[in-house]
Amino acid sequence: MDAPPSTSAPLPPPPLPLALRIDCDAVASGGDAGTPTPNALLSPVLQLPPPEIAAARVVVLTLNDVYELFPNGSGQGGVAEFATLLNATKARLPTDAHVVVTLNGDFLWRSELDREDKGALMVEVLNALGVEFVVLGNHEFDFGGELLAELLRGAKFTSFGSNIRQRGSNALFPGLVDFEVVNLQNGVKMGIFGVSTTVTGKDPFAGDHVVFESEVPHARRCVEALQELGADLIVALTHFKLEEDKALVAQVPGIHLVLGGHDHEVMSVFSGDTLIHKSGQDALWLGVVDIHVEKTSATYDKSATVAVDFQWQMLCNRGYAPEPGLCALLLAYAARVHAEAKAQGKLERLAVSRTILDGCRASCRTHETNLGNLVADALRKELGADVAVLNAGFLKGDQLHDAGLEINAQWLEKFLPLRKPPVVVPLSVRDLTGALTKMLRKFPQMSSSFPQISGFALRYDANARAITSLSFADGSDDPDRQLRVATVCVPSMDGWDVLAKNLSVEAAATARDSGALVRLLVGAFVKRQGGEIAYPASEARITIWS
Repeated sequence: MDAPPSTSAPLPPPPLPLALRIDCDAVASGGDAGTPTPNALLSPVLQLPPPEIAAARVVVLTLNDVYELFPNGSGQGGVAEFATLLNATKARLPTDAHVVVTLNGDFLWRSELDREDKGALMVEVLNALGVEFVVLGNHEFDFGGELLAELLRGAKFTSFGSNIRQRGSNALFPGLVDFEVVNLQNGVKMGIFGVSTTVTGKDPFAGDHVVFESEVPHARRCVEALQELGADLIVALTHFKLEEDKALVAQVPGIHLVLGGHDHEVMSVFSGDTLIHKSGQDALWLGVVDIHVEKTSATYDKSATVAVDFQWQMLCNRGYAPEPGLCALLLAYAARVHAEAKAQGKLERLAVSRTILDGCRASCRTHETNLGNLVADALRKELGADVAVLNAGFLKGDQLHDAGLEINAQWLEKFLPLRKPPVVVPLSVRDLTGALTKMLRKFPQMSSSFPQISGFALRYDANARAITSLSFADGSDDPDRQLRVATVCVPSMDGWDVLAKNLSVEAAATARDSGALVRLLVGAFVKRQGGEIAYPASEARITIWS
């Protein structure tokens, strides 16, 4: 007999296994022993196979907010040292783990803001570190959107920022992507996307062609798209304050892990079932988030359930030898900076501080500090104002400066790097009180809006969240008295709406175009002090009780 012709049609699936079911109650209730009733006839029942389980493991190595290239005074940090720690950590991980490296915003500038070549250097550094995914932070735009777009063309990493759009076309900012799907083991998929703070849009540096839209609808859009693409694990890279991360998680279901920045503090907290993790700043720490994913598929309707388990740790970047290649790159850059600074006279001593100057972040953002007093005094006196108000976020560096510190232009660039223009605004005592009340609203939490002041003293009742008095040298207590208030144009800070209520568009433009910088005012001020300053730790300018 001839064989049947071949066919390309698929063979039918094999039948599911059968099991025999006996109605025991029916057997017991009637008929002779051993003679089942019709209800007790053997009947075939489908026997379902056990559900399929697909498991995967991914380890995320993460950092954020990198402004310093070298270790601090305690020997912690350093980008080349971080590379050694990163490589050693990778080498210890099991071979079955999928490893991902992320940097969650603020990686291009802060110190040496006048040097555009630092941006290109940092892209080269991130490429050398093997960073795979980043989200843009607010400081990526310090030199404008056009330069940022040019820098991203040289990046080997994927850059996120779904809510950062181009004005007019509403397209993504050049060089960014919305999201990406990463294939893990056993068919498990990880979806990753990023959104950034809208605060950046309040500063002029990004330019008129960039729009920072609300992060929530864009995050929701990305999560839904990733779910449609079959993502089992969804990771969000963000650059927000913690409370904004929590709000995002509450409004956008489906996010398993948030890798964030912007707070500059080490933290790992759950918001519902979502882990929010941040790794401090300046490569002081390497965050390690170990994720186990199990996907159980039910064969009868192809539905699936996903279980996600987290373990994490923070590894201190201290005591590691610098990675030779990166070390050579950074030292060459530092030598170039030093030579140019010397040629430009930036190393010339302007003054010596005979006391310790407190520039620690935790100090400046919660109470009066003598570094804050120094800068506020310089604002007031150099601009000829009655009083001065400076937000603590303007003071950078997060460190104590030892007595004997030589203040020069390079030091001022490093610790007062922001280019936001100083301005004098007319304001009543009543309105000044209102602005300061807003600036203090987050106390006792650290806040970049916490005021450092000059020309008056204030008393604040933390329980009532109210200023009880403002005291001036002349003893005046008239709330309608008009003052000339020196401050800095920081539209993102609490209280700016009140401080700037009488600031005309023309005056703001004049301040912006004048070229005046706070660090230049401080340099002139300390030089006028005869080359020596001695600020006490506190002068009781700000008194807070609860």
